[in-house]
Amino acid sequence: MDEEKSGGAGSSIGAFLLGIGVGIGVSLLFTPRSGEENRQLIAEKTRDGVDRATLAIGELKDQVQAGLDNAGDAAQDLKQRVGGTVADLKDRVQQAVRAGQEAYHQDLQRSETEQEGGASRAATSGS
Repeated sequence: MDEEKSGGAGSSIGAFLLGIGVGIGVSLLFTPRSGEENRQLIAEKTRDGVDRATLAIGELKDQVQAGLDNAGDAAQDLKQRVGGTVADLKDRVQQAVRAGQEAYHQDLQRSETEQEGGASRAATSGS
């Protein structure tokens, strides 16, 4: 969507400049002015066209800068959200590892207790 906007602005400026050129050409063909008057008119219209093009370029520059600022803000926001998600996942993994270690140790103790209980029962039944 942004490409359409920037392409549209460039096309608008090109169309504007083309319109100025065509307008100057047509005015030269149909004006009953002297050569000096036509040169002054062309110079004036050219200055007006350059001024308008400068304004249009300035506006386009401002729009591009605003777009870049918005993109930078969006990237920073995304970075913060991803960082928060990564930190949350890291905490969950650490909790799962601790729970697994605790379950392993409990199972190991239960197994050792059962082995000790079985050995003492075997010893008492053998006496």
